[in-house]
Amino acid sequence: MEEERQEQDFEREENERLMAAFERFDSLYNKSKEPDWRFMPEQKPQLSQNTDFEEDEYEFIVDRYIDLFNDPMARLASQMGFEAYPYSSAMLVKYCDSLIVGREFGRTLMILDKYKDSFPPNADIYLSYSRVYIGMKDLGNARRYYNLAIQAESTPEEVCDSVHTLAQDCIDIEDYKEALFYLDRAAELTATWNRKHNQTEKSENLASYYFDYAFCTEKLGNDEKALEIYQKCLDIDPFNDFVWHNIGMIYVRKNLYRKAYEAYDYAVALNPQNTSALFNLGHLCIECNMYDQALHNFEECCKIEKDNPDSITALALAYFLKGDLNQAEILYRKALIFCPDHEGARAGLKDVQAEKQLRSKIGTHTGKENLKTDNTDE
Repeated sequence: MEEERQEQDFEREENERLMAAFERFDSLYNKSKEPDWRFMPEQKPQLSQNTDFEEDEYEFIVDRYIDLFNDPMARLASQMGFEAYPYSSAMLVKYCDSLIVGREFGRTLMILDKYKDSFPPNADIYLSYSRVYIGMKDLGNARRYYNLAIQAESTPEEVCDSVHTLAQDCIDIEDYKEALFYLDRAAELTATWNRKHNQTEKSENLASYYFDYAFCTEKLGNDEKALEIYQKCLDIDPFNDFVWHNIGMIYVRKNLYRKAYEAYDYAVALNPQNTSALFNLGHLCIECNMYDQALHNFEECCKIEKDNPDSITALALAYFLKGDLNQAEILYRKALIFCPDHEGARAGLKDVQAEKQLRSKIGTHTGKENLKTDNTDE
């Protein structure tokens, strides 16, 4: 009991140390925040000075910024960590990952080639090569380095999360078949890990896996199977607005408009900032001649993404269908300011102008008929 308590105390102290390091780093280098002079010497230092962070502190700092979706700060921390510990394979991989996120594939390859021989065969370094080659759409080399990574590990199941990342990289380049290959491998490795350690997979990890698998399956045209897998996501996380949105898209393709409406509407209810759900719900409303509701959804899109020409064009279309040609023309022209080559806005503007000319002709014709009648009466 005492040993367990000491272990818990040690873990708590380590977490506090790492979090303190993150707060110190953030105060020193995060330019979007006011510096906290508690962590700085009396003579305000230059950012380039040595701040004596430990290697594990740099690792924690990078991971913390990734969790906060702050890619620029993760990049800065990983670069500084690698410069401070250039012969740490962990810092090398983290720095390379940050470069890959920034799509700096050539620079990443140069760094990997320079330092790879400084370490024994290393699965994480091989997987970094795989990530680079996936980004460059060289899938043959990506597979080759994946195989080297698996061979380099006596317990390859330990890289199951990294293999899932390879699948997500394939999704980014829209190669969904290759993504499924890595998702299948990740599932096999994860199952081996859980069996050896007598564990069950965390629900959030399963939900992420199912979502990616369903998304790829959907993109490859198997909507029925995708719906089954999306349902597995909802069994774990029933309030995932992204899942509901994607289910709505499948129902639209199946012409099940009522179910599609319910799915989109629920996605928006769960997350009113989900512009994809708002946008697609608006178009579904147009398809069903529900123009007032379409206006509402597109207006909400435009409030969130004020400069998005697609949302502005969609709102213009809704006004056009409502018969408000002046407002539609204003919005189409606004969309063309943000994107002069926007085909939808150009076509919509032509439709508005044609409709105005038609109305003008009808109005002129009616006026002449009335004048002719007046002359006759005289």
